Order: sequence, then structure tokens, then C-alpha cells
Amino acid sequence: MKIGFLFSGQGAQYSNMGLDLYESDSIYRETVEQASALTGMDLGTIYRNENNELAQTVYVQPAIVTMSLGITRMLKRDLPQLDVRGMVGLSLGEYSALIAADSLDFENGMRVLKDRAMYMQSDAEKTDGAMAAVMKTDIDVIENICKKASNGSEVVCPANYNSPKQVVIGGNKAAVDRAIKLFHEQEIKNVIPLKVSGAFHTPLFKKASSLMGKRLANVQFEKTTVPVISNTTAQPFAPEKSREILTRQLTSPTHFHQCVDYMINNLEIDTVVEIGPGQTLSKFTKQIDKKIERYHIDNQSNYQKFIEASRG
Repeated sequence: MKIGFLFSGQGAQYSNMGLDLYESDSIYRETVEQASALTGMDLGTIYRNENNELAQTVYVQPAIVTMSLGITRMLKRDLPQLDVRGMVGLSLGEYSALIAADSLDFENGMRVLKDRAMYMQSDAEKTDGAMAAVMKTDIDVIENICKKASNGSEVVCPANYNSPKQVVIGGNKAAVDRAIKLFHEQEIKNVIPLKVSGAFHTPLFKKASSLMGKRLANVQFEKTTVPVISNTTAQPFAPEKSREILTRQLTSPTHFHQCVDYMINNLEIDTVVEIGPGQTLSKFTKQIDKKIERYHIDNQSNYQKFIEASRG
């Protein structure tokens, strides 16, 4: 196996995620307890989601990254010789990837992440943002409709280039609604409004991006142990550019499709392992290249399934 790790982004969360790992694996439990202490959050309670905590950006971001890093630590313990060629995280998942690849240390990473989540929660609450997935539609058509639906005060634009079959648009709700109407007028019916707390990766997060730039100013980044491909540039992160790219990330579209292409064409991966809640990124990868072998790990059962497969 020539492996690319994929790290889940916000939106993949679900109630009780990772709790079976917490109960059964000491290194996973230790990771959750360390992250809880660093963020001042009781992540074990947040995972149970009894008060709908996983609907709030401020909680869900540390929760997903902690889960992903707990699983990564398990893999490093149990499969130290695994041939990991590269890593891609979807938006939030880039922090999982950069920490897993030793560019950002765990302690600083979790503290930075806590602040990022607060900045984004604040911007989401201040603007009436919306997002919609547009399926099986030419990118030029999507971009032109977004331009027509935007005006001087309300904007909609591509936010996520996920796969050959899906692009997500986002912006002010009124502009997104106008875009959906224009798609329907052109007989493009497969446009799905998304349940999100904000229009991520659009200009609506300018304030959060500005605050993030200041927050990252004195954060130290090291060279990654394996390439981590940036959603913003579709190129590997370099330590001298990481602050600027992570600042821009909040208002720039993600390019997951191009990131996976980079790992296939430049790092020669033949397998992806999605680490964290859900299978969204594995499904996007299937749309990008059907030949890639796919695994996902978000519970004890599929962890063991991957361990057995990797050992032949």
C-alpha cells in the first residue's frame, strides 16, 4: 500500500463519535484527555452530544481534530512501518494533518484550533450565510451563475471544489437563493442546500481570517515529515508559507479534488485512509479515481479491518 491519509473536516461529526475508541484504547483516551486539558473543554461530554454541542463550530472543531489525532497515534503505534506518502485534510482537517506530520506541535495546535473555532463561530453568528452543493455541473457554468447572483453587498462564490461531480457554493443567503433560482432556470435541478452554521471559505469570514493572521504570527511551523497538500494552493505546505496559507484558507475555496490528484500524480498513492468521522472524503476520492483503494477509520471495528488489511 502506498497511502495518502485524508483527515475529516467540519460537517462530518455525529453523536457518540469515537467513544468506543475512547473506552477501548489507552492512547486514544490519553489524546482526548490531553486535548480536553489544553482547550478547557470536556471532549468526552461533547462527543456524547447530549446538548447538541456538535452543532456549534466552537466545540466541533477541537472534537474532530482530537479524534483524528487519537486514531493517527494508534496507527503509529500499531503500524510503524506504514508507507504514508502524503496527507490532505479538508479545511479543518489541515490542522489534523499538520499536527500528524509534525509541522505543528500538539499543544500549540490545539490552542490555535480553539481560537480558530471561536473566530469562525463569531463570524458565522454575525452573517446570514448559506451553502449549497451543485452536482454534475460544469465549473464554468457554476462560476458564471455565482457572478450573476452576486451584487455589491451580497456575494455567492464557489467554496469547495470537492470532486468532478460536486462543487459547493456559499455566501450571503439571499445571493445563494438567487443562484439556486438561476440554476433551476437553466434546468440544473441537482442543487442541494446544506445545513451549515456559516458560509465557510467565502469572503464572509474576513474578520476571522484577519484574527487568524494575528494569532498565527508567532506560531512555529516545522518541515512536515511527509507532504501535506494545502487545500488553498493544491501544493505541499512549506513552513515559511504555512501562516499565510492558513490565514487565507478561511476566505479561499478548498481544492480537495486537486489535492488528491497531486498525491496520485506526484506521490504515487494507490490507497487512501480517511481518518476521523464519516466517509465523505473517501466518496469524493472514488469520484476522482475509481482505482484508488479506500478505507475509513472512525470506530474500533473499521480500525481493526484496516489493521488486518495492511498486514496482508
